[in-house]
Amino acid sequence: MIDIRLVNDLETAKKIWEKLSLQESLYDLWDVRYCLYKKNPHPFYFYVAYDNEQPVALLPLTYNEKKNYLEFMAESFIEDNRLFFSPGYEYLLADFFKINFPHPVRVYDLMGDSNLITDLPLEDYVYVADVSDCSNFDEYLIKYFPDRHRRHNFKAIFKNLEKRHELKIVYDDFSDLGNLFDLNVKNFAGESYLRTKAERQSFTDLIALELDWSMVTILVDGSKLAISLSVTYQNVYYYFISGADNSEVKDIFKYLTKVNIEQAIEKGVKVFNSSLGDCNWKQYWHFDKLSRYKFEKNT
Repeated sequence: MIDIRLVNDLETAKKIWEKLSLQESLYDLWDVRYCLYKKNPHPFYFYVAYDNEQPVALLPLTYNEKKNYLEFMAESFIEDNRLFFSPGYEYLLADFFKINFPHPVRVYDLMGDSNLITDLPLEDYVYVADVSDCSNFDEYLIKYFPDRHRRHNFKAIFKNLEKRHELKIVYDDFSDLGNLFDLNVKNFAGESYLRTKAERQSFTDLIALELDWSMVTILVDGSKLAISLSVTYQNVYYYFISGADNSEVKDIFKYLTKVNIEQAIEKGVKVFNSSLGDCNWKQYWHFDKLSRYKFEKNT
């Protein structure tokens, strides 16, 4: 018999997450989630389905007291949210959606291919590129810019930068993390998650995790004008945090993205993931779009 119960304590929540998580995505990892949760923790409202005392499905929510609603764990900083199921228990999704929650529910960036998910309102897109069949950047351009003239014009941006400026690329200088945070805020202003000391500490804690982190720093005429932090996990290259001073040199952010796509291809990954939302730059790269949905109840 299936019984859905509420779990509120940290240790039990962690054990159930780690038991049921697919660990297919970077955002499926408890340690990644917890780094971004602990800076502003909310009470756990983990809804767990048990079959004969064995946890078989999980909807991991937390209660945002200030906003008075339940949200996905680390909602403000993490995407690719999903429910976890033991094989054969996916049918329980409908039961989770029918729960009489004690507070309004707002779950964003929800992924999944069930009709119950895809019939929900569209929230946004994750922008990705399949680079599994690309051996260099030119092949990426041929694939994603089939129009020869548009491809030529795009390549000209990088040639002009290299002609007009002295560009130097530095890899994996993690002492540039603070500079990256500053450039990210300069780029994205109010949309940045790196405006406060606590937010920055969360991402500093993240790179202490034993994952395949990489940084790119681009010096333009001797000045550090573009920096990025990326991580590779399960054949996906996550273009995680980026920032550039386009006011100093136009299109240097495009050049930073180019270098990261090149690095992703060199690593032999399948997917280059530039994360959720267009942010007023991803359309230029002709990325593929993966739909993400929102589930709201009693709002």
